[in-house]
Amino acid sequence: MRRARSASFLLLVAACGGEQAALEMADSTVADPDRAYLLARADSLELPTTWEAPPGNAADHHTAGFAKILCSNIFLTGLDLADAAENTGYFTAPYEERAQVVDTAVDMQTGTVRLTLPSGVVRQAKRYGSQGCVASPLGEDSVHFTPSVVQPDLPDPATTPWPMGDVLPDAPFPAGVDEAKVQLAVEAAFAEGGMTNAFVVTYQGRIIAERYGPGIDLHTPLESWSMGKS
Repeated sequence: MRRARSASFLLLVAACGGEQAALEMADSTVADPDRAYLLARADSLELPTTWEAPPGNAADHHTAGFAKILCSNIFLTGLDLADAAENTGYFTAPYEERAQVVDTAVDMQTGTVRLTLPSGVVRQAKRYGSQGCVASPLGEDSVHFTPSVVQPDLPDPATTPWPMGDVLPDAPFPAGVDEAKVQLAVEAAFAEGGMTNAFVVTYQGRIIAERYGPGIDLHTPLESWSMGKS
């Protein structure tokens, strides 16, 4: 999955234009030409600004993100604590930062995750109705809004065509698409070490292949970041 995301991102930046300039900028001494291209392309788009760290302690911020990720993956996705802590959420909490946590408390009744740092600082995240998991402000134990339950206003997915529902067309595999190669791609995604929870292939507005890992199905909410917005 990580490789797939990297490849997709490379295609995205290439589509933005300026490929030749980026290639000329690429450092030929970098062993991976794709990485060299990607770094050069990023340099060409860099804004003339100076990055400033946000106020506060970095470990406190990372731990708040870690608590939120654990909360979402435990109470929304249904992963166990060990799986969620080891395999999810590195965008908000790098591995070296989460290693600083000295105590982890998960309350299954209240939907709360509390993480304690060596400094004694506790960062908490809790599930709030249909708003999902939210990290509490530092030193507080609640949010500044009234949680609510949002009822979906959609027809029955069991009788509604995808993508608004779950019904797939009863039609032959698309002409011109090699079904065997698609199946090989699915198998590759779930090869040993792939760490794939879900793999879905779409073509011209329809699903042509899908497979899910243990304990996961088409209705499981999964951490997806920007992939889930497309």
